[in-house]
Amino acid sequence: MNFLKTLPLLLLLLLPSTAMSQDIHKAGVQDFKNIVESSKGKVLIVNFWATWCAPCIKEFPGLMNLRREFSEDELTIVGISLDYSLRPVENFVKLNKVNFPILLDDESIGSMLSIKSIPRTLIYNRAGEKILDHLGFISEESFRHVVERLLLMP
Repeated sequence: MNFLKTLPLLLLLLLPSTAMSQDIHKAGVQDFKNIVESSKGKVLIVNFWATWCAPCIKEFPGLMNLRREFSEDELTIVGISLDYSLRPVENFVKLNKVNFPILLDDESIGSMLSIKSIPRTLIYNRAGEKILDHLGFISEESFRHVVERLLLMP
């Protein structure tokens, strides 16, 4: 693992969302694995989306509300865009004041996970085990229910 290459990503995940830089970087398979590993001890939501996907955009307010509702010690949320270029993602993040890290898939993550449709959401428990792999829209209430249940588990 090239530590210097992953350091900016790890720092991005450790910053409080209010202080988070909105610089969007390309991410690959190793970055994804590092996110899962570094989020152990917390519930992790990884949301695959794109700016051109209406159901994806509909999910964003709920995810942003969850980010405000649960502490950084309880929940990590990461959005991974499958857009083809950086500009629309940067514009979306800025316009909507997205309060969790957004990365741009370098196409290796989507390929590794066989992502053919979005939105697709992966949720991991505190042990870093994937407990949900969902294709399609998830309501804010459903996200909240899953997070609350996982936080009650050791």
